Amino acid sequence: MWSVKGRRSTIGLAAGPLLLMALSAQAEEGRSTAYTSAKVCAGCHEDIYNMWSRSLHATSLTDPVFDVAYMQVLKAGDAKARKVCLRCHAPTTRVSRAFALRQEVTRVGASCDCCHTISAVDMKNRAEPYTLRPGAVKFGPFGDTTSPKHLTAFSPVHETSELCGGCHDLVAKNGTVIMGTYTEWKEGPYAARGVQCQDCHMPTVKDVTTVKAEVKASTRRVNKHDLQGGHSVEQLQRATKVEIIEVTKAPDAVLVRVRVTNVGSGHKVPTGIPTRKLLLTGQLKDARGAVLREETIRYQKVLGDAQRTPLETDADVFLRASTLLSDNRLAPQESRIEQFVFPVTPNMTQDQVMGRTYQRNLNVEVTLTYSYTPLILQRADMVQEMAKDARPLP
Repeated sequence: MWSVKGRRSTIGLAAGPLLLMALSAQAEEGRSTAYTSAKVCAGCHEDIYNMWSRSLHATSLTDPVFDVAYMQVLKAGDAKARKVCLRCHAPTTRVSRAFALRQEVTRVGASCDCCHTISAVDMKNRAEPYTLRPGAVKFGPFGDTTSPKHLTAFSPVHETSELCGGCHDLVAKNGTVIMGTYTEWKEGPYAARGVQCQDCHMPTVKDVTTVKAEVKASTRRVNKHDLQGGHSVEQLQRATKVEIIEVTKAPDAVLVRVRVTNVGSGHKVPTGIPTRKLLLTGQLKDARGAVLREETIRYQKVLGDAQRTPLETDADVFLRASTLLSDNRLAPQESRIEQFVFPVTPNMTQDQVMGRTYQRNLNVEVTLTYSYTPLILQRADMVQEMAKDARPLP
């Protein structure tokens, strides 16, 4: 066993002769460009692998939403689309340049080795924010640790939002921010308090292990690796709060004041691709639940092309985004007062029974809904009768 220690950092190894020979050869040839398959990592880190395999990171290349947008961009003839899209959806291509995706390791999305061979991040370098060092050394948030299978190194960047920022910010050539999740966090109150992306999206969990017991005894905390994000029901339901703070009834209208707050998201909601939106819907209902009046307020970032035409599909956003038309999304911890005015008529508020007038019971209901309508591939039956014959039995 040997290790090399520096300031808050450790490179450690329980090394066998074959691994030492391999490391020596790698040193002679220069930095390796070979990535390790996530299935190899699963041999020791089974619990972490099982969590990761349920994540959108694991399916970032095969996700049906990405599939269609990527094909549309390619069909539009954008020669740079492979590099731009795959640098995050198949991030091993940053090093391998294997944009044809024939290598198995390129087809598993943002894999274990993609993240754990990042040694530094420079968010000022938009062209390539990551310092990538695929090879025997695996970088992570723990110091003074060793592995019987590979070298380990403490990496402070793995405890910061910059690790995520290199993929979760996308800026057009003219500076228009297409997706700015990292920037939204950076400009918000959570960054000022030192709350990182990992604190919400990779909290520690119980009843799982860092490595299999038969490989090595470990008492390290384990962070969730399923990385639930913008489509997660759990994340969506804890992100916002809606309160009816005042209902005023007049002879010809019902006025409803509502407070909507981003209580749990460290970035704007919704974030990510601008085609996502939130819909705040107010309804006036009778006692039986029938909707008498309805109004909706939309929260969304809207991008336009060079002619300021709003862009409505994911592919168009990636290809043609040129200017910000509007953005009324809810910033972190922002609270906003909205108002609904529902016109009413006497027949909506009163019932006539045997010549007597009764006041109807009315209710108001307000719902905040996440809405996203991407294009996806769908299997369809194409069936057409081609010929037919029939005759009676003799």
